[in-house]
Amino acid sequence: MAAPMAQTNVPVPVNKNAEKKTKSCKSRRETAVQGTNDSSIVSKCSMASAGYFTDPYLHCFVSKTTRRSPLIHRGYYIRAKAVDFFLRKFLETFPQRNQIISLGAGFDSTYFRLKSEGVLENTSFYEVDFPDVVQRKNSVIQSNKDLKNLIPGLMTQGAKENPLIEINTDEYKLLGVDLTQLNTFEACLNLCGVDWDTPTLLLSECVMTYMTRRCSSAVVKWAGETFSEAVFILYEQINPNDAFGKFMQSHFQLIGSPLKCINAFPTLQAQRDRFLNLGWSRSEAADMNHFYRELVPPSEQQRVESLEPFDEYEEWHLKCNHYMIVSAANTDSFPTLLSDIQTSHNPGIRDCITVEGGDTSNSIWRFGHSSLLLGDGHSLVSFGGFGEERGKHCRILDLTVTNIRTSQSYVVPVKVNPREVQVSRMHDQSILLRDGSVILVGGRMSPVRLCNQVLKIEFTPITEGQTRSTVLCTKCGNTTEAVCDRKENTCPEEYVLVEGNHSEMCRQSYEAGLIMKQIEGIKDTCSSVHDRPELQGNNCERQTRKENVLENNDEEEGERPEMNCQSDMLNSEYVRPDKIKGNIVMEKNSNCECDEDKNICTPNKSVEEEKIRQYSGVQIQEVITSGDTPSPRWRHAAVLIKQEDHDLLYLHGGRTDKELALDDSYLMDTDSFTWTKIEDTSPGKRQSHTASLWRDQVIIAGGVDQTLQPLDSVHTFSIQTRQYTQLQLQGNLLSRYSHTAHVINDHLILVGGVNVNHSVPGVAFIDIEKKKATEFEIPREYGNQLLMLHKHTSCYLGNNRILVIGGGGNCFSFGTYLNCSPLEIDLTRGWEILHNEM
Repeated sequence: MAAPMAQTNVPVPVNKNAEKKTKSCKSRRETAVQGTNDSSIVSKCSMASAGYFTDPYLHCFVSKTTRRSPLIHRGYYIRAKAVDFFLRKFLETFPQRNQIISLGAGFDSTYFRLKSEGVLENTSFYEVDFPDVVQRKNSVIQSNKDLKNLIPGLMTQGAKENPLIEINTDEYKLLGVDLTQLNTFEACLNLCGVDWDTPTLLLSECVMTYMTRRCSSAVVKWAGETFSEAVFILYEQINPNDAFGKFMQSHFQLIGSPLKCINAFPTLQAQRDRFLNLGWSRSEAADMNHFYRELVPPSEQQRVESLEPFDEYEEWHLKCNHYMIVSAANTDSFPTLLSDIQTSHNPGIRDCITVEGGDTSNSIWRFGHSSLLLGDGHSLVSFGGFGEERGKHCRILDLTVTNIRTSQSYVVPVKVNPREVQVSRMHDQSILLRDGSVILVGGRMSPVRLCNQVLKIEFTPITEGQTRSTVLCTKCGNTTEAVCDRKENTCPEEYVLVEGNHSEMCRQSYEAGLIMKQIEGIKDTCSSVHDRPELQGNNCERQTRKENVLENNDEEEGERPEMNCQSDMLNSEYVRPDKIKGNIVMEKNSNCECDEDKNICTPNKSVEEEKIRQYSGVQIQEVITSGDTPSPRWRHAAVLIKQEDHDLLYLHGGRTDKELALDDSYLMDTDSFTWTKIEDTSPGKRQSHTASLWRDQVIIAGGVDQTLQPLDSVHTFSIQTRQYTQLQLQGNLLSRYSHTAHVINDHLILVGGVNVNHSVPGVAFIDIEKKKATEFEIPREYGNQLLMLHKHTSCYLGNNRILVIGGGGNCFSFGTYLNCSPLEIDLTRGWEILHNEM
C-alpha cells in the first residue's frame, strides 16, 4: 500500500471535465504505487528461491518468477529478516491472545508462513490494502488449495457483510480500505471483531512513506490512542539528501510513486521523535547496517555470504544506510531491542571543497577500474572496470587515455581475446614502471574468476609524420586527421574522435549513436596459441557472441572479438569493426571549426600546433613472477617504491572468493619480478584500502575488515625496517573504504569513500607529521550531476586540484549511477583553513 486515495464520499460540486481529469490522474498514481507491490513480491520470491529466507508461500502470489541480482536479494533479505525479528519478539512477549495488523500488506505471505509454523495459534491477523489489491489477493487465495487450508473457517464463512471486507474468519481478516479514511478503517475493524484492549502489533513496510506527512501522522497518532497496548513496527526509507538518497527519490518519482514523507522525517532521530511527539511512550530506530551487524548472528552472516558470489558492498552498505526500522510502543511490556546507536558523526567543514567538470559530451562512465599517469606527464590511462560501452553496461576491454591538460579523452583499442588475456579486469592495481611500461596486478574477471596473470603493457606512441588521430563528423560520417596537410574538409558538423590511429574506413549510424570503423596497424598479442593450430596465422577475425544478462549484473561482458593470432607481439593486419563507446564521443569537439553557412569543416589551428603525444595501440605480455607469489586477489592496495638501483612494488591485503579480507603483505622486485613476503605483523585484514608513498614509508589508510566494517585507521610501513606502525590521530576522521589517496605537502589526502555512519566521506586532510586529521564535506552535486565518490580513481594535477575519473555503482533496484567524469576537485580553500589554524 502506498499513496492514499482522495476522499470520495463528500459531495462537492465540480466541473465534470475536471473531475474526469482528476480521476484519471488519481488512477494512474494508484496504479503506479500498487505496481511497487507487484515488483516487490517478485523480488521477495527471487530472494527466497536463492536461499536467503525461508518462505514457501511467496511463489503463490507470483505469476512469473524472475531471478534478481545478488544486491536485490540482500536488500530484500535484510528487510524480511528485520520484520520477522520483531514479529517473533512480539509473539514471544504476548504468548496469550494478540493481534497483528499489517498496513499495506499487498501480496505479503507472512500470515501463511507463520501459520504453517504453528506460531499464530492465539493470533488474529489483519491485512489491509487498497480494495483492488485485496480483491486480487483474495482471488489468488481462493484458487490455491494450500493457502485456503491455512485459513480455518474460510469455506464456512457467510456472505460478505461489507464490500470492503473480503475475508473475515476468526484468525485471518482481509480488508480493502484506504488508510486515509480512518473512520472507515476503524468501522471495518469493529465489524471484524477487533479487540482494542488486546496486545496489538501494527506493521508498516514501505507504506506510510508514500503518504503525505499529515495522513501518515494521523495513522500513527490514531494507532497509539486507539489501542491500549500497542507496538508499531515501521520499515521505510531515510537519508534523502545525499547523492544516493537523491537518486533513490528520483527513481520513485520517475515510476509515479514519489516518497512523500521521507523529507519530513529524514533521519533516525526524526523517526524516533515522530512517534514520541504523537503520543507513544517509547520509540527506537536503527538502520539496516546496524541491524545486520548487531542483531544478525555471525553464523547467519557467514551463511548469507556463502549463498552466491557478491562484490557490491559499497551499494549494500549504501542501501542499508537508507532504510531503517522503528519500534515504538505505548506499553512497558514490550522490551527494548535496539541499542542506542550514534549516527550523527561530524561530516566535516562545509562549503570549502568545490567540484567542477562533468562535460557530458566527452565523459568517461565507469567504476572499479584503475588509472595512472604515464611518464609523458599528461596521459592518464584508465584500465578495465565496469561501465557504459556501446549503450550497454559491461566490463570494459579498451583503454581510455585522458589528457589531464584538456580533460579530453580518447580510446586505445586492445586487440586481445579477453577470455585468454585478463585485461578487462576490475578492482586491480596498475603500476607505472621505470621503463615507462605498466603492469596490472590482481583484480577479477568476476567474483568467482580471479586474475592470476600479471600483465605488462607497453604503449605505442604515434610517430613523427604519422596521422595523430582520426576524427569523424557526427552527421555526414566523413573523417579527417587532427594533424594533416588538408586545407579544407567539406563537412557541416563537428568531429568526434574515433581512434588514436589511422582509419581507412569509417561509417556511422547516427540515429543509434553507433560508429563502425576499420583500423589497421595495431599490435596485438594472444597467449597459448602455439598449441592450437587453428589459432595460428596473421589474420584475426571478429565473431559476435551473445550472453545471458541478469538484471543489474556487473559481470556482463560486451561483444568482443574472438581471436586467431600469433604470439610474441607480432604486427597483425587484424581488422576490427567496432562501435565507438559513448564515453569518448566528443560532440562538442574543440578540434574542429565548422562553418555551417559555407558547409566546410577544418581542424582547430591551436590543436594542430600543440605537440602532445598520443598513443595508437598497446603491446601486452604476461609476466612470469617467482618467489613468494601472492594468492590471486582483488580490492588490494599497491604502490611503487622507487630506489636508486631498482624499484619495489608493495602490495597489501585485498580479498579472494573465499576470504572477505586478507592481511598479508609483499614486495616485488620490478627487475626480476620476484616476490618476497613481509613477515612483520600487518595492519590487519582489510580490503578496498589505499597505499601511498611518503618519504621512506608506505601509508595504509581505511578499508573494510573481515566483518565488512569500514575502518578509520592509518598505518605506516617503514621501507628500511619493514615494520608497521599505527598513527594515533587526533581530530576528525571518518571511516571509509573504496576511496583514493594522495600525499601532498606532507599531508595524506583521502578522497571520497563509503561508510555506515550516515556521514558521507568527503575529503580528509591528514597531517602526517602532526598526526592530525581534518574532514571537509564535498558537494553532493556538481552542475546538474550527482556525485558518488566511490570506486573511482583520481590523479593530483598540482595547483591544489585533483582530477577524478569514474565512480558510482548499482543503486539497489533503482538503477545504476555512473559519475559524469572527468571532474576536478579544488582543495585551495581547505589548505587556507588549515594554514589559518596553524
